[in-house]
Amino acid sequence: MLSIKRQFITWLMGLIMIPLLFIVVFNLTAPIGLFTNISFYVFVLLGIIVALFPIEIEGATLFLITSVSIAVFLSYGLFAEMVVTTLATTMVMKRMGITMEESYRYPMNILLFQIVSILSAEVYYLLDPVLPSTFNFPYNLLSITIYLITSITLNRLLLYVLATHWQHKAYGNIINYEYIFSLLSAFYAIPIALTILYLRNVYSTIGIIVAAFPLVAISIIFKQYFFSDSQNRYLGKINTLAIKLNEKHSVNEIIKFYLNSWNNIFPADTIYYCTITEDKKIVKSFVYHKGHTVESENCSATVFFHTALEEYWFQSDIIVYQNSKEWTEHLHSEIDYPAESMLILPIKRAGSVVGFIVMTDPKRKAFSKNMLSVIPVLHNYLNIALENAYNYEELQINSRTDHLTGLSNLRAFEQHLNKYNQTNPNDKISIIIIDLDYFKDVNDSFGHQAGNELLKQIAILLSTFVYEQEKLARYGGEEFIFFIPNKTIKEIIELAENVRKKIEETMFNTHNYLDGRELVTVSITASIGVATYPDQCSSIKELMMLADRAMYVGSKQKGRNKVATINEGAIINETEAVLESDQTY
Repeated sequence: MLSIKRQFITWLMGLIMIPLLFIVVFNLTAPIGLFTNISFYVFVLLGIIVALFPIEIEGATLFLITSVSIAVFLSYGLFAEMVVTTLATTMVMKRMGITMEESYRYPMNILLFQIVSILSAEVYYLLDPVLPSTFNFPYNLLSITIYLITSITLNRLLLYVLATHWQHKAYGNIINYEYIFSLLSAFYAIPIALTILYLRNVYSTIGIIVAAFPLVAISIIFKQYFFSDSQNRYLGKINTLAIKLNEKHSVNEIIKFYLNSWNNIFPADTIYYCTITEDKKIVKSFVYHKGHTVESENCSATVFFHTALEEYWFQSDIIVYQNSKEWTEHLHSEIDYPAESMLILPIKRAGSVVGFIVMTDPKRKAFSKNMLSVIPVLHNYLNIALENAYNYEELQINSRTDHLTGLSNLRAFEQHLNKYNQTNPNDKISIIIIDLDYFKDVNDSFGHQAGNELLKQIAILLSTFVYEQEKLARYGGEEFIFFIPNKTIKEIIELAENVRKKIEETMFNTHNYLDGRELVTVSITASIGVATYPDQCSSIKELMMLADRAMYVGSKQKGRNKVATINEGAIINETEAVLESDQTY
């Protein structure tokens, strides 16, 4: 987008130069009676009709008005060609949906095409008298070909200069697919132009109308061909992206990769990723602008109710807006960057909408028909990949989590323990094993459901003792296991004693499932064993075995409700809180 100052300069130059060039060229080249010649107006109408059939090639839009321009130039001269080109260019920009903010493009492009027309005509006028004519045609094919190549090349060069030096935006390579296609168009544009001229000379205005049919037909054929070609290229990129999406198993990885890859396939100035929270609020989680993640003031903030997102909450269709008038009343406050076109893509899980991807672009009608025809294919791949990732993550969680207490299971605990030891081989590592005393009595007295409720409550209580890098897990049955790094034996025994006391002092509420679900209060104690590596063993494999042995030999077999560390089953209980630093327990 140009600055206000540059827009003003562009408009000023256009308002001065465009009429001035028209007046000068009219006085120099316009034939007498041009505006009373019906054929001229038929040419103007034909140029406008051809402009109604745009061809999209590699993101660029082409209009096949070259044949009409050549025919008008050879029939009525430079001024007539400038008139037809100006009107067709205006129609082209109108079809592109240029906004008020981009209206400076009208004078900029019209002036550019005027300059191209004048310079190309000068080349033709200079070369036509000296170049040899072929096939005894009334028009010199070589001169016309050079005229057309000059026009195409000058147009390309001037657009490059305007983009890079005036608009300060990326333009890409000067010689690309669009430029090559424009040059190849000479193979059909010149023959059609000569055909139009021949029929005009023989049949006057009727001849132009007859010649218009194949020209319009070719425009439609090219439009359909490149539409199909564009779809195939899109689908090829989509299939490549889909393969990469399915290789990922993390929901966040998939979302970030998808959003980062979007601009390699489709245009989008800004991308918003919104999630729906458990309390049914829409939250803006990520914002991508021009292909980069940005820190948004509204990021991670709730999107207010009564927005277009909530309006389509329960609809699973992709929503398309081609200009801001369709959505700005509902979503203006949630959009961080100027936008006209908008695309809302629902993220689904198990058939329910769990989030949205919102694409915006400052251009009107930024999302063309061929894009919109293949975007659902890509988005369907995304939802499939996300569904697989959700299932994978859930499976991973289930395989590492105890379903009753929500704590890690023994497998996950051992993996964490081994990984920590491999990463920090010189650290002290301690294990506390907690076994609830007479837990079977709870099951026998109140039912197994009551025992399950008690285990959940104790898991919550034990979790209050867990800090960073530490790990709590269910060891099995009524046993829990606790990993603590970088503590001395004395500190570990004191911690274990605090855990034992907390369990003993807490009254737990459950229900008597054997007698009418009556609310009952249960107290329970725990036998605890501790062990530390490398102070008490030579390997991590021995650590859990030693803690387990300390719990059974030092606590269970000596009256329960005690803390013990292995060394001939020596025990510390609540009355032995003072420990000597050189004493082994």
